[in-house]
Amino acid sequence: MSNVSEVDSKDLSYVINEIETVVWALHAADTSMNAEGVIDLLWPDANILIDGNRMTYRELSEGSRKFMKELTHFHAEWNDLQILPVSENAAISSYIFTDSIVNNQGIISQAKGPNTFIWQKRNDEWKIIFGDADHYPRE
Repeated sequence: MSNVSEVDSKDLSYVINEIETVVWALHAADTSMNAEGVIDLLWPDANILIDGNRMTYRELSEGSRKFMKELTHFHAEWNDLQILPVSENAAISSYIFTDSIVNNQGIISQAKGPNTFIWQKRNDEWKIIFGDADHYPRE
């Protein structure tokens, strides 16, 4: 009997490449203040825990549209991206973000923190099914 699981014995490196592509598509949508681009990367049954508050797809969709309309600038750096393929249809991504956001009133908000997503592939399309993001003041 082998100690290597079936998942471990498969070459899932292609999953890492596919997830890296959608992660950077999410970054592009975020930083270009494209709410629809962000929403398009969520499954309708997704939910995300943001600063301890669980949000459903509907809440995320409405909140993203409203939030992006209130911005004039969104700069985000995502560092230390790590991707863990769980199977051919599931993967986890994590990174550390540093944001600088300017709203329509000229107020600058800066934050940093960890972000983790669980990605699920359905019909050859990767989208977020679950996530967790925590925002902390930048020092």
